[in-house]
Amino acid sequence: MLHRLADDLWVAEQPQTYFGLSIGTRMGVIRLEPGNRLVILSPIQPTPALERDLAAIGVVTDVVAPNAFHHLHLEAFRQRFPRATVWGPPGLKQKCPHLALDRLLSAEDPSPWPGLLLCSLSGLHTLGPSGPSPLHEVAFCHTPSRTLILTDSAFHFDATAPRLTRWVTRVGGGYGRLEPSILERLATTDRAALRRAMQAVLRWDFDRVIVAHGAVVEAGGKEALARAYSSFLGPPLP
Repeated sequence: MLHRLADDLWVAEQPQTYFGLSIGTRMGVIRLEPGNRLVILSPIQPTPALERDLAAIGVVTDVVAPNAFHHLHLEAFRQRFPRATVWGPPGLKQKCPHLALDRLLSAEDPSPWPGLLLCSLSGLHTLGPSGPSPLHEVAFCHTPSRTLILTDSAFHFDATAPRLTRWVTRVGGGYGRLEPSILERLATTDRAALRRAMQAVLRWDFDRVIVAHGAVVEAGGKEALARAYSSFLGPPLP
């Protein structure tokens, strides 16, 4: 079930629907030394096969909800890995006060994980069932593999996606290119804050981009993200 992308970096995928659209979802796994510690980003539903794969590469020590929407399987992971520390952004605690978070993500503090950079994508909203909602998303960069890890701030569907998903994302954004969807474009109003955050992300050294929904961008991801957000936010970003 785990798919290795680089040294100490894996992903795992499961089906998922949103508004009736099949978009799939992807979890990131980063192994830290020493001790073969595993950091889980955007957890999916744990299965026996996934648990066996994780046990074969290390010990799950941290489980992270990277934004206010990718928290559905936090409790399931906590039950399966009770010694792991569960993390989430402060906005998730406000949105779901019933969730038991051990630690809050703070991009203002030094990263708690060596080789993993954090940046809060301040100002980014999406259009949800109840209207515009802040994503409270944190972007990550795995520096050893030069990989940016995003959740709902960009999508990248390709010809392997279901037909309806391909049609909708051609219209709404995220098909054939890395970019935010129309839901983020319509809902985001504090573009100045988002521009500052994306400028910080683009100062990182990365080439690959992992997204939660769509295909992994194996090369040229930094340039693609800069183009997408320049189109969204205005003058070209660095």
